[in-house]
Amino acid sequence: MKLANKWSKTLMGLALSSLALSLGAGTATAQGLPDPIKLVVGYPPGGTADAVARVYAEKLRVELGVGVVVDNRAGAGGQVAAQGFVRGPKDGSTLLVANNHMLSTLPLTVKTVAYDPIKDFAPVAPIAKFEHILAVGKNTPAKSLDEYIALVRQQPDVFGLYGIPAPGSAPQFIGYSIAKKNGLKMTAVPYRGGAPLLSDLLGGHVPAAVDAIGTITEYVAKGEVKVLGVTGPERLDILKDVPTFVELGYGNLNASGWMGIFAPVGTDPAVIERLNQAFNKVSAMPDIAKAIVPIGFAPHSGSPKDLGDIVKNDLDTWGPIIRESGYVAE
Repeated sequence: MKLANKWSKTLMGLALSSLALSLGAGTATAQGLPDPIKLVVGYPPGGTADAVARVYAEKLRVELGVGVVVDNRAGAGGQVAAQGFVRGPKDGSTLLVANNHMLSTLPLTVKTVAYDPIKDFAPVAPIAKFEHILAVGKNTPAKSLDEYIALVRQQPDVFGLYGIPAPGSAPQFIGYSIAKKNGLKMTAVPYRGGAPLLSDLLGGHVPAAVDAIGTITEYVAKGEVKVLGVTGPERLDILKDVPTFVELGYGNLNASGWMGIFAPVGTDPAVIERLNQAFNKVSAMPDIAKAIVPIGFAPHSGSPKDLGDIVKNDLDTWGPIIRESGYVAE
């Protein structure tokens, strides 16, 4: 079965555009920035995190006047990249493209994480945000969250199964929160990424799924998937008829997913400020939205403090939920 052809072509186009990036001589420029700058991504080439990093890299190369390259260091859901990054150079030559899973979920669920999400990373700028959704396939007869809950209550062993893209990810705890509030038996079914999860949802092999929005939306218009709820503080333009979980009474599910840029602690504040200005300027470029909105992201910008607050708020949001769930990574 061919999955998300439009989505795959978008990712391929972004990856190919990175071939135009050039490497510099490894020296500092007149404006005090190293050349080249590496953007470390904790996921393999071809994924959404990689795609977002590459489209930013292409624009930053022009904005900063230095080489900007993407360095993929995949492994353990981003843990490998984050742990190695902490020991990296503090001159601005290496930046981490992190997301909420790397700096919020992993430290709360995996005992072997050897970094502190607050103390070991210097925030530079938020660059993108995204939402998670609860969706059901066309074989699940529910048009609202209340109807889905009623189905689960009647047949928990059938409709209480919900797919998630990875064990211990935010989607698992979104499902947990819904189950707990309603006194339901719901069981997370972990997949190795969003593509196989979407395949099973479309094929009717799993009745529901919680995942990032990007891998599912093109099937909503076709009537193959029904979205019942979305995270975040307000409804999305592309899903105006879908209420937020907050609207539905789940006030603890208001945190959006995010991507941000971090430098090692000890990096010159002047370098961080210059990089922050550049990322914010690039975020406002129409080409950025054109490239990343189709894959489920929205451009985001802000100060280093804004990004630091996002991380802290995420930890405050998910910490109580994860501890209450009793989840322990295998």
